[in-house]
Amino acid sequence: MVRLKLLLSVLTLLAACGGDTASTTTAVPQETTMAPTSTVTSTAAPTTTSTVAPTTQAPTTSTTATTTLTKTAPVLEDGRPATFLAVTEEYVAVEVDTVTGEIIHSFGQTGTAEQMAAAEEMPPNVLVGAWRNREGSIVGLSDCCEPAAGRIFYVDASGELVDPYGTPGPAGWTLTPSPVDNRFANLGYSMVVVDPLEPVPPGEYGVWIDEPGLGFPGGAAAWARDGSRLFWIGQIEKVTALATLELADGEPKHVTVLPWVGVHQYLDGIGSQESGNLVGFLHTRNDDFEIVASEGVVFSATGEVLANFPVETGSWWGGYDQSGRFLIYVDGDNAVRWQGLGQAGALADGFIFASW
Repeated sequence: MVRLKLLLSVLTLLAACGGDTASTTTAVPQETTMAPTSTVTSTAAPTTTSTVAPTTQAPTTSTTATTTLTKTAPVLEDGRPATFLAVTEEYVAVEVDTVTGEIIHSFGQTGTAEQMAAAEEMPPNVLVGAWRNREGSIVGLSDCCEPAAGRIFYVDASGELVDPYGTPGPAGWTLTPSPVDNRFANLGYSMVVVDPLEPVPPGEYGVWIDEPGLGFPGGAAAWARDGSRLFWIGQIEKVTALATLELADGEPKHVTVLPWVGVHQYLDGIGSQESGNLVGFLHTRNDDFEIVASEGVVFSATGEVLANFPVETGSWWGGYDQSGRFLIYVDGDNAVRWQGLGQAGALADGFIFASW
């Protein structure tokens, strides 16, 4: 089954083949004073290090019906959210019980039967991502890949997609929920910051950054823990760099080259830990564009590598919970996994994407 990682790898390949023709000299280190005050020193170990064996894998066959999506506030004893959102191998967006791995709510899908079949080669107009806002009342869904930047849909957390193409939001591939309020950062060819609970005139979706000054965007945006700024990864002629957007003035202020990302590597993610550090998955690819090695990397808001941690080869980024302590992702075999506070485990099988 086609994975979301294949889709975004194709998009990255397009960028590498001429998606942006800007000179690499535009991506140079700027000020290095914008790191969040909670950033730890380079001697700190990542909170995502896996030190225990994965927990027993839970079944995913149950389809117990419910009409109310569980709120995102942690309710489990260890602090993790009680449920997570995911996209099945059939491109259906669902809510899943964190403990049992049971699907407890379905939001439906967007593609036709013909499009589902065609997705074996390239997913057109199928759901590839699902996220919820801080209070758990709104779910954002990503449909790819037409129009070119994809479509974003916002759905009431207790509802389903009835007429998905009736009221889509702005174009984009990924959403990242704010840790402090109900805004989403929507990254596509442009950056959009919007609160779906606050109606705006058509075409005016909060802060809009047209073609972020970093070339082709990759992965997802990451919020600073105080909600004051956003970070994202981009490429200019195969050079990977980190950009920072100060939301107070709506302009990208800092661009920092990441020399530790090689020509045959791709930085997937990114997200922010409770400490304020940034985290992503660094994938190494062969000449056939296949992922042959993966590792987690923790780096500062100014681009310095602080630590590395193990993840399964081909793992695909899901993101942190609202506390910034628990990471969720999907491994190369479509199993949902988590890491945090020195522990790790497997949650469920048969998903191409997962987020808290």
